[in-house]
Amino acid sequence: MIFDPHGWASQPIPAFSSDAAFTLFSPEMTARVDIAQLAHKARTFFATTLEIDPVKAYPDGRTPEADALYIEIKPLGKSILQPTRVYVVTFLLEREMHFLNIGNAAAQAIGGAGMDSLVARTKRIWQVSKNIESGDDLLAPLRISAILAAVLLAPIVPPEGNTIYGVKGARERLERVSLGKA
Repeated sequence: MIFDPHGWASQPIPAFSSDAAFTLFSPEMTARVDIAQLAHKARTFFATTLEIDPVKAYPDGRTPEADALYIEIKPLGKSILQPTRVYVVTFLLEREMHFLNIGNAAAQAIGGAGMDSLVARTKRIWQVSKNIESGDDLLAPLRISAILAAVLLAPIVPPEGNTIYGVKGARERLERVSLGKA
């Protein structure tokens, strides 16, 4: 991916297929990445350090319609030596309306549970690749999705589909895997 001087992707941003990424349904139109807020949520609620590449700038308050970035995380107090890097993309829902069907189907699969109303408010899709670019934290894509969900107030549909959950559900999944119960 090539980025401009503001850190915005300067190439077209293709969406991942739903089975290749964690898909987040954000009610916000903007593609702004608030690194301070992300890093705070990561450290406070997930005991994780977080950085983005490239650094983003938003001159005159403008944001791109679609963007991409790499998020690098490293759980604090773990034996993982280097950060794990995962690719993330974002674009307006109106560009890829079929994601609304994916979100609605996932919400219906759990009986709505309020997630259906969150999906209905979606304006922007964020996708976290399930594949790791570098590093060895196999939970990094889920952990990054949970951190983004906490900041964006966005529910998550995992690559396997058929469910949708928020930050609490993501944290529970992280705990189950960490305890070897998954």
